[in-house]
Amino acid sequence: LTAENCFLIESAALLHDIGKLAVSEEIIEKPGKLNETEFIQVRQHAYYTYWLLKQAVPGLPIAKWAACHHEKLDGTGYPFGLGKEQLDCESRIIAIADLFTALREDRPYRSGLAWPEIETIIRRQAMSGTIDPDLTLLLIQNRPRLDQIWNEID
Repeated sequence: LTAENCFLIESAALLHDIGKLAVSEEIIEKPGKLNETEFIQVRQHAYYTYWLLKQAVPGLPIAKWAACHHEKLDGTGYPFGLGKEQLDCESRIIAIADLFTALREDRPYRSGLAWPEIETIIRRQAMSGTIDPDLTLLLIQNRPRLDQIWNEID
């Protein structure tokens, strides 16, 4: 990856949830299970991210990369239902980073998970064909650096 691509990936990753601004904070911060209507509204944030970034930075790939953070290699993700052939490396990186962060950080409904649990979940998803196995391995191999970064943030 070029330095420019890395900068664009970082930008897309930082903005990947901007579409949540269009979803009620009450739903985003709900401590319990979402009902079906709420779940549909939360899922729409990925498309809102795409729409907002497409307007803000036309001609750059970050709108697609950011919006695809819930896409799966087997085509079962959202917002577009893209599969392995349509998801480039940059989109896959952001999807795995988002998954890692979602597991690692505290949520309104649970505490952040420990590394062994995170690794088990991520490996399982890689083996099931929903996330990129090569990028998953890179994430796991970089655990010491990720721990260091996480501790600096905390």
